Amino acid sequence: MIFVMESNILDVLNMTAWRMEPPQLFGSFHIAASLITAVLAVLAAVFFARRADIEKNVRKTLVLTGWLLLILEVYKQYFLYYIVNEGAFDCWFFPFQLCSMPMYLCMLLPFLKDESRVTLMTFMGGYIFISATATLIYPEDILRPYISLTVHGFIWHGLLLFMSLLIIFTGCTDAGPRGLRGSAVLFVIQCIIALNINIVAEPVMPAIRAAHPSVTHDWAAMFYLNPFHVSPQPVICAIQEAAGIPAGLIVYVIAIAAVSSMAVVLSKKIFRESVLDNTDDDL
Repeated sequence: MIFVMESNILDVLNMTAWRMEPPQLFGSFHIAASLITAVLAVLAAVFFARRADIEKNVRKTLVLTGWLLLILEVYKQYFLYYIVNEGAFDCWFFPFQLCSMPMYLCMLLPFLKDESRVTLMTFMGGYIFISATATLIYPEDILRPYISLTVHGFIWHGLLLFMSLLIIFTGCTDAGPRGLRGSAVLFVIQCIIALNINIVAEPVMPAIRAAHPSVTHDWAAMFYLNPFHVSPQPVICAIQEAAGIPAGLIVYVIAIAAVSSMAVVLSKKIFRESVLDNTDDDL
């Protein structure tokens, strides 16, 4: 039974394993794909925001999108394991990046009280908006030698942009001190978890790569917070090379928190109307 299921999975994966030359960063494909993704995300967010007269409707849309992200992540992990890495797990792709968080947070929304839900939505309306936008501008890590993986990356970040814009357009963020503090604390907790994953993976990754030549990474970079290696992110890389890795990590975390908080405050000034007062506990 298990072997039959694995065979069927492999058949599906092989059918979608179309190779390609990795698109050039800032090339025509990158620019066109990012623009199309952003436009579709904005249009979808406007469409759903106009129909979200109560907070429950926003919540339902986010939960459903979270399930869609989960399905996409399962496909990606299977594809990476069987096709790209030929039966090995590359910890670089462990699903605990900043852009992975909505997949988990949206699953929690139905079980949280109002204040906690607002904190999560404030986080997604700020931190995830910045993360999705930054990735579409600089998508080096999603321009892959497989069509399906590259398309997956743009769909994924398009969904993140859609979710964050839906939250912003419907006023489901809290731009006050409590909301900003809560989302910042949530971000710091995630950073601590990510940092520990990177530390735990450090002695394991070289052995995996040595045993499996198809694995291309020998260190993990959850949230790009690795205390042993210089970040592949250009700006943080420059800071770390000048001031050291620890200083670069601290600046990186503070910068993301500051920019994301600013995004929440500015978007709240523009989109003042909120559906948060129109709540319904059924979901």
